[in-house]
Amino acid sequence: MPFWPALLLYGGLINLVTWHAWRLDKRNAVTREKRISERTLLALCWLGGWPGALIGTQVFRHKSSKKPFIHKVYLIAGFQAALLCATLLLI
Repeated sequence: MPFWPALLLYGGLINLVTWHAWRLDKRNAVTREKRISERTLLALCWLGGWPGALIGTQVFRHKSSKKPFIHKVYLIAGFQAALLCATLLLI
């Protein structure tokens, strides 16, 4: 499989997994079940799932009041966007 289609497939899958993790964690918060750790949620963002995380935050109104956590998500997004721009400039 060529590089770009594989990268797009990976991006779609990791964002779907991250969005689902936000949904599951919100449900578990409401029902007082075992939660997904913030460390795991941030790891999913580092793996490229930050768009799914930001969409999940808006759709489920989950983690939106936790400013330090959301700032970390935005920091990850900014870092990865800068890395992508630098990579595209070098190609």
